Amino acid sequence: MIINTYLFHRIEGQLDGAPTLILIDEGWLALDDEGFTQQLKHWLKTLRKANASVVFATQSLADIGNSPIATVLIESCPCRLFLPNANALEPQISAIYRQFGLNNRQIELIARAMPKRDYYLQSPLGNRLFELGLGEVALALCATSSPQDQAAISRLWQTDTPDTFFADWLRFKQVNWAADLLSPFSDRSQP
Repeated sequence: MIINTYLFHRIEGQLDGAPTLILIDEGWLALDDEGFTQQLKHWLKTLRKANASVVFATQSLADIGNSPIATVLIESCPCRLFLPNANALEPQISAIYRQFGLNNRQIELIARAMPKRDYYLQSPLGNRLFELGLGEVALALCATSSPQDQAAISRLWQTDTPDTFFADWLRFKQVNWAADLLSPFSDRSQP
């Protein structure tokens, strides 16, 4: 708790009016700590005055729905991104989505959305299912979170040089045409 208090103090001390984002990833961990939860509640209510915003990310909406500060989180975060969830139509899970103001059609869009491609935006300006339009190179570089991908990255990083890593990674992800484009840059022995 003392460390968290010090960190909160340091973060707030850095707020000088410049636009600032405070990112809280794996938010369920924060919600499991009473001191962090109270600090988060305070920030959500006051940081706008310092030109700062909180970005709160969690894998499960139930983490928020079951939190003692659920109302504050929902009210203070008017822009929300929902990832695809094939289970969204199940009664218990759809009830959680309804806590966020989503209707049956919106929940259905989330349930039918394609993982790692589609996202559902809920904002005061409107709601929309969208995709980032990432090509195969961007997906190979940005959407590599599976345990298999992480193991392959570790293997390649240990055996490759920095000059060949990206080309070899793209080949591993079967994006050979992009790897071939990198070859002249990774072979420094040629003039």
